[in-house]
Amino acid sequence: MTDDSDGRKTRSDLREQFAREVVLDQRVAAETAYALAFRYRNEDVDGERRFDIAKVWATRAVELLDGLPADQLDDVAATRPSVGGIAIPDLFHSGIVRERLCDVLL
Repeated sequence: MTDDSDGRKTRSDLREQFAREVVLDQRVAAETAYALAFRYRNEDVDGERRFDIAKVWATRAVELLDGLPADQLDDVAATRPSVGGIAIPDLFHSGIVRERLCDVLL
């Protein structure tokens, strides 16, 4: 694992983490996809913001969460407070992802 300048996992490390998580725990993987979407939206990649890649990760998070139960609070509770330096909302479901990343999901 490598860290970027402020000690967070790099986007590359997060992509690798997602690949492992998606086969083990889809809620955890959705949190990582959400973090990747934020990072690609908010950070420069080779001098530009990558809204196209952010959209891919936001869409992946929504797809994963739409496939999970969301009937009770336990179903939508985040598993971690943050991923890759991005805060994960306490209640984490596809509606929250759509709301917070609506600018890239258009």
